[in-house]
Amino acid sequence: MPFLRALFGSIGLLTLVPANAWAQWTVSSPNGSTSISVSLHPSTGALSYSVTQDGAVVLESSALGISTSAGDFVNGLSFVSRSNAVINESYSLPGRKKASYLNAANEAVLRFSKGGQELHLAVRAYDDGIAYRYRIPGSGALSIYSESSAFNLPDTATGYAQSYVSNYEGYYPARGSFTSGTLGMPVLAAVDTRWVLLAESDLGGSYHTSQLTGGSGNTLRWSWPTATSVNTSRQFNSPWRLAVIGSLATLVESSLVENLSAPSQLADTSWIRPGRSGWSWRAGGNQSDYNTHVSFVDSASAMGWEYYLVDEGWQASWVPSLVSYANTKNVGIWLWVNDEDVKTESQMRTLFSRWAGWGVRGVKVDFFDGDSQVTMQLYEKLAQVAAENRLLVNFHGCTKPNGIGRKWPNVLTQEGVFGAEQGELSAAHNVSLLFTRGAVGAMDYTPGAYSNAGGQTTWAHQTALPVLFASYVQHYSDHGAMYRDSVAREFLRALPSSWDDTRLLEGHPSQYATLARRRGNDWYVGTISGGAGRTAVIPLSFLTAGTNYTAHIYRDGTSDNDIAYQVQQVSSTSVLNIPVRANGGAAIRITSQSVPVVPSALYKIINRQSGKALAVQNASRSDGAAVIQWAYVDSTTNDEWRLVDAGGGYYGLLNRNSGRTLDVYDASAAAGAKLIQYTSRGSANQQWQLTDVGGGYVRIVSRHSGMVLDVESASLADGANVIQWPWSGDANQQWQLVQVGSVP
Repeated sequence: MPFLRALFGSIGLLTLVPANAWAQWTVSSPNGSTSISVSLHPSTGALSYSVTQDGAVVLESSALGISTSAGDFVNGLSFVSRSNAVINESYSLPGRKKASYLNAANEAVLRFSKGGQELHLAVRAYDDGIAYRYRIPGSGALSIYSESSAFNLPDTATGYAQSYVSNYEGYYPARGSFTSGTLGMPVLAAVDTRWVLLAESDLGGSYHTSQLTGGSGNTLRWSWPTATSVNTSRQFNSPWRLAVIGSLATLVESSLVENLSAPSQLADTSWIRPGRSGWSWRAGGNQSDYNTHVSFVDSASAMGWEYYLVDEGWQASWVPSLVSYANTKNVGIWLWVNDEDVKTESQMRTLFSRWAGWGVRGVKVDFFDGDSQVTMQLYEKLAQVAAENRLLVNFHGCTKPNGIGRKWPNVLTQEGVFGAEQGELSAAHNVSLLFTRGAVGAMDYTPGAYSNAGGQTTWAHQTALPVLFASYVQHYSDHGAMYRDSVAREFLRALPSSWDDTRLLEGHPSQYATLARRRGNDWYVGTISGGAGRTAVIPLSFLTAGTNYTAHIYRDGTSDNDIAYQVQQVSSTSVLNIPVRANGGAAIRITSQSVPVVPSALYKIINRQSGKALAVQNASRSDGAAVIQWAYVDSTTNDEWRLVDAGGGYYGLLNRNSGRTLDVYDASAAAGAKLIQYTSRGSANQQWQLTDVGGGYVRIVSRHSGMVLDVESASLADGANVIQWPWSGDANQQWQLVQVGSVP
């Protein structure tokens, strides 16, 4: 009997296979749990693949193949060779859900030939999934006519997917099967005890975005939203076709889409700063009126947010003035633009250069509403030209994330979601998003829409959404007063938009979700219900053992529009039991700061040795006025302070009388430097940590210098200067916070 030679496993391992047998090549992940096997049919020469995890079949035999002007690589293929590689790289991003990304996989490139032309199939196995792409070597023009690729799910698979629309603004309903319909990715499937998230990555401008079309046997076939061929050149790489596989936590925490993307094209990303943004479009007001935007800039500044987005209706005559005004408030301006006005590179360069010259920080480009190759090329060019002008980017009315945020890190978010601007959205929809659209990249849902709840969700549910929905410029879509007057104001002031760790604690796509994210030493937890009320049981084992923490809990109150606030001391052994109303939720900030601080409280700060209060000299309201100690006077306000959360366990100390912040003069790091008040700039010499020293007293530590507030020469006199000095433990360095009121 004649024999064929086929490669199994590593290069050089040859196995004799009968001529009428299938040839098969397997790649296993670094820990051996996930395997993808590629097969070549002995008579038709057609390729297929299957996937297992821990021995269980996840994807059954699924078709491979691509038809091009260089050859129809759907059948008639002959095996040429195999090469192996180990993928092992780490990288970081400015906008991120984890501090460091690890791209670790085993890869095989299988070479096949037909009619003198070659097709290369690159296959990767990750511990949390698989991916493959087609490569066509050579040079010159190339047309892609169609693709025969498929995901063949087991017949019993169920899941969640939206019907395809080009802006991805739809729901993700539960599906009993995938035997029909044209679906937009990502598609979430339940396969026995595992979950599978189907998506793609690294489109660049070389391909159409794809859809998945359901068919018999739960076979999802790749298709395009247009009949137009792809026009490209060789050497050609198709997008990666990928499946994230594992538990729901695996899917939510995965970075497979980013790992498969092209690496960053920017050598310098120091200017790319994620942040929070106010946004007036959904809240209303005359968008053409300068004063409308001034008021929203003021609101963003009061919340400590970094940005404000000026949406459709802005006037070139007043934008430079608004930018200048916003700069005085430490708020950066973004501008909205219709994609029709930046279709050509010439248009982009003219407008982006002009706006950057005004001092604009970012652009929101809207109304793409298409997934063709031409539109994909437009995304790429917009990101590139924006980066050349040091502009941040938010795509709207757009495609889903395909890894562009890694290739162009200035793209901090994109819509591609049925979000809060659409009106009252159900709690069930919000739950489903975490496991579908939210799992593949930053999502500009514009959360925190209290006035949009309308009985569909509670206000505590809305407060939790900015934790669950990552957007590296997080747009808050309600009126400034809704945040200023909220019980959760201090939570929203402190909440970051970029993260060092992300962990799904519990959840189900149709029921509820609890997610924890960390920035620095602080953890933020969001939990929401998509239906019936429940008790969220949240073990805090993710906290550092042996460290004491304070949990600030904002949960459902006595009505849907009531947020109850409580403070609780916790540790890694604690378990929180949070009552959640129907369609409700809770948001929690857990900080290692050991001194509980009441949001919106006013304090007198009393020195332990002298019994006198921290005060601004002569009740001055000017920058640079000295900070001293003085006997507390109930009728004055220059000796009362509000603590404003600066993140990472630090606070700004805001004087009630002047509205200015406690500051180390000249940002000095020297012992003996005097304390003054100054306009808040968010700098480290204006940020302070309160550390418990016992007996109800704290030391107040400068973030900039590491030194503490000290009454000079341990004086007992009114008017003695307050300075910074290395910690000695003496009574003149110890202070007591006594609440005397609260801001409205």
